[in-house]
Amino acid sequence: DVEVDIGPAMGDSRLTPPTKLKNNWFSRPFRMFVEMYGVPSYTDFDPTNLVAITYTFLFGMMFGDVGQGIVLSLVGYFFYKWKGMQLGAVGMRLGISSTIFGFVFGSIFGSEALFEHFMEPMFLPMESENTMTLLMAAIGLGIVLILISMTFNIVLNFKKKNIGEAILSQNGLCGVTFYVAVIVAALGMLTGQHFVNIFYILILIVLPLILMFLKEPLIRKLEEHGEMFPNGFGAFFVEGFFELFEVVLSFITNTMSFLRVGGFVLSHAGMMLVVYTLAEMVGGFGEIIVLILGNVFVMCLEGLIVGIQVLRLEFYEMFSRYYEGNGIPFKTIKED
Repeated sequence: DVEVDIGPAMGDSRLTPPTKLKNNWFSRPFRMFVEMYGVPSYTDFDPTNLVAITYTFLFGMMFGDVGQGIVLSLVGYFFYKWKGMQLGAVGMRLGISSTIFGFVFGSIFGSEALFEHFMEPMFLPMESENTMTLLMAAIGLGIVLILISMTFNIVLNFKKKNIGEAILSQNGLCGVTFYVAVIVAALGMLTGQHFVNIFYILILIVLPLILMFLKEPLIRKLEEHGEMFPNGFGAFFVEGFFELFEVVLSFITNTMSFLRVGGFVLSHAGMMLVVYTLAEMVGGFGEIIVLILGNVFVMCLEGLIVGIQVLRLEFYEMFSRYYEGNGIPFKTIKED
C-alpha cells in the first residue's frame, strides 16, 4: 500500500534537493577539495573538473621535478591502494604533472646535470635571463584563470536570470571589461604602443567603474522596482566608494598573487641547489645520505606548502568569483 510519486527535482518550492557530485575518473579525487568549500546547489555548476585541471597544472608547475614527481606518484598510489585515501589518488595525478614539468625545467631530483645526459632542458628557471620570463608567465597564467572564473560567473548568473549581477558586478561584464582594458593598457605602455586615448579611458575604464559603483541602486530600481537610495545618497556614496576601492585593489592583489607560482618554481630549484651544495661539502658516503635526506625534506616540506598555496589560489582567486557552495550534500540513510 505504498505510493511513490516521482516529480521534477525542483517541483516543490518547499524542498531543497541535496547534491551528489558525479565526476570522471581523473577529477573524482579532487571532489574532496570542492566539498571542503561546500557542495554546489542542485541546479548549480559543479567546479570539480575545473579544480582537477587547474590544481594539477599549477602544482606540477610549482613542483616540477622528474624524480620527485615519480616518487610522489608511487607514494600516492601506495596510500590509495593500501589505505583507500583519496589524497593518495590526488598525489598520483600531481606526481605525473610534476614529472612532466620536470622535463620542461630539466630537473631530476633537483639535478640539471643528470637530466643533460638524456636531453636538453626546455627552460632553466635559475638562469638569470629566464627569471623575469617565468614571473611574467605566472602573472599571465593568473590573468587567464581569473578571466575564466569571471566568465563562469557571468554565464551562471545569466542562467539564473540574475541579469544585474551578470552585467554590473565586479565579476560580471563590467568587471571583465575594466580588468581587460587595464591589462591591455598596461601591456601597451610596456611595449611602447601608445593607443590609449581619452575615449579608451572613458568608455572601457571609467564607465565600467561607474556602473559597478551604481550596481546596487540600479538593480534595486530595474529588477526590484524599489527606491534607488533608501538610506540616502550620502550613506550610499561613502559605502560604495570604499567598496569600489576594495574591488579595484582586489583586481591588483589577485593578479599579483599568482606570482607565487613563479616564486615556488625558483624556490624549488634554490632549495635543491642548497642540498647539492651541502652534499658536496660533506663528500664521501655522507654525500649520498645528505642527498637522500635533502630530497625527502624538500619533498615533504615544499610539497605540503605548494599543495596549500595552490588550494589557496583555487579558493580565494577563483572560487570566490563564481562559486557559492551553499548546497546540501546528499547522504544515504546508511551514512546518516
